[in-house]
Amino acid sequence: MSKPIHLYLLDIDPATERRLLSLAQRHLKLVLESGHRRTSPKRRAEIGQEIEAIRAERDSIIARLRKEAEMQGVP
Repeated sequence: MSKPIHLYLLDIDPATERRLLSLAQRHLKLVLESGHRRTSPKRRAEIGQEIEAIRAERDSIIARLRKEAEMQGVP
């Protein structure tokens, strides 16, 4: 099981906050599209790849925020 992400503990600038929100919104739209019965298997595979890219970007942003917090002495 992965470590919980407590974003409320991090100091997030408005631009980063908007980017994280945008990533979450795109992820949800892709999940809905993937679950539609008319979505082709090829498109579902593409959606899976897009979601993995979104997760990678999100994780990268969160890792940067955590590193910044550690450098500032936030637990």
